[in-house]
Amino acid sequence: MEMYLSNMTDEWTNLVENTAPRIRSLASEISRLHAHNLSIEFYNTVLTDPHAEEFLSNEQVERQLKAALARWITDVLSGKTEDVNRLVALQQTVANVHARIGIPVELVEMGFRVLKKLFSQVIIDSECDPSDKLQVYHYVMNSIDLSMEVMSRAFSFSESSTTKEDENYRIFSLLENAEEEKERQTAALLTWEREVVYKVMLDVGPERSLPLNQSDFGLWFNHKGRHYFSGFAEVGLISRLIQELDGFFSHTRDTAKAFSDKKQRGNFLLKVRNTVSQIMTLLRELFEEVARQEVGIDVLTKLLNRRFLPPIFKREVAYASRTGTPLSILVIDVDKFKGINDTWGHHTGDDVLRRISQVFYDNVRSSDYVFRYGGDEFIVMLTEASGSETLQLAERIRRRVEKIKMQSPTGDAIPLSLSIGAAMFSGHPDYEHLIRNADEALYIAKKRGRNCVELWKPTA
Repeated sequence: MEMYLSNMTDEWTNLVENTAPRIRSLASEISRLHAHNLSIEFYNTVLTDPHAEEFLSNEQVERQLKAALARWITDVLSGKTEDVNRLVALQQTVANVHARIGIPVELVEMGFRVLKKLFSQVIIDSECDPSDKLQVYHYVMNSIDLSMEVMSRAFSFSESSTTKEDENYRIFSLLENAEEEKERQTAALLTWEREVVYKVMLDVGPERSLPLNQSDFGLWFNHKGRHYFSGFAEVGLISRLIQELDGFFSHTRDTAKAFSDKKQRGNFLLKVRNTVSQIMTLLRELFEEVARQEVGIDVLTKLLNRRFLPPIFKREVAYASRTGTPLSILVIDVDKFKGINDTWGHHTGDDVLRRISQVFYDNVRSSDYVFRYGGDEFIVMLTEASGSETLQLAERIRRRVEKIKMQSPTGDAIPLSLSIGAAMFSGHPDYEHLIRNADEALYIAKKRGRNCVELWKPTA
């Protein structure tokens, strides 16, 4: 990749150097005059493609993408020789964002084709001298082609790396604490069944029970189980059984006096028992597929490694966008952790991280994710948690850590606290945007004096 980028940098430099300054100046002037209108026409055209609508919303286009494209057009066509390295790096950055969002490379290439077509007409309609128009046209088209090639190659490289990490995470997920997770999810499924049966038998409002799909087990299955066991036929069977049971539950609940009729009540309980039993059998079969494999987790904290953050965030952002369900994250720093290491040594620092990591594990739901993001920095992703639920969890974690009693090797008490930045998914397709928002909130929490939770709020 480095050799390729070096060659493309040389080719782009040659294009700039071998184009008359007058022609480059005309191209730059045309781009500045028409960049805004070109970006509008570009998205008006692109959004007519149904495939593009899967990845781009009108709100995103109006709020961010039109202005970003206008800046890109001006940058690419106003660059001087000394700007080429920056322009090549810019194409790589754009490609990485496209890969994170999951936009297919063919959609990117279609966008370039649309842009070149629009630009051609602008050049034809310009007031340039007819003898200059052809040279301006060649310079503009070559510049866009170079941008497209660098972007496409960087995109493919990034997408290949992402695909590899997706597979690595899937394998990791299959191996991670299989036996413990099996018991946890089996217990969650049985807890849901017992609650429903109890309410039906005692006639205490079974209609207020959560459907299985929204129970702890259902959330785990939707957000983790499906991915853990991707490719296994049992996954589809479990999904169908959950859907059928929830449909039956909904129909029975909406039938007048259904639960007061002995026969209907008996049929309902039998349906619940049989379906849960089938799901349990399928679930055990899935876990048995991986139970004999070796574990692969962060040695110190037993949490997810940050290398798995891209595939998980990409998938959950897509899920939240598709379903309209909430998604939130916490970015967490251990307050004054460097001081702990400097005063009592790294062994004590490791003990602190282990104790704090256990607090995360004990307080999040099984459908959530906890990452060790850096040395003493963590990220918690909360699936289908509202803003108030997110803040409640963050506060609970903060209070639990604050109450930890730890002593140093010399017998000194080690005060522990966390600064936490929280952010809700706002619809932006790039998960880095969500992380940056939570990071900004974390910065504010530290400025407030640490040991607190701050929720990111958009600036007016």
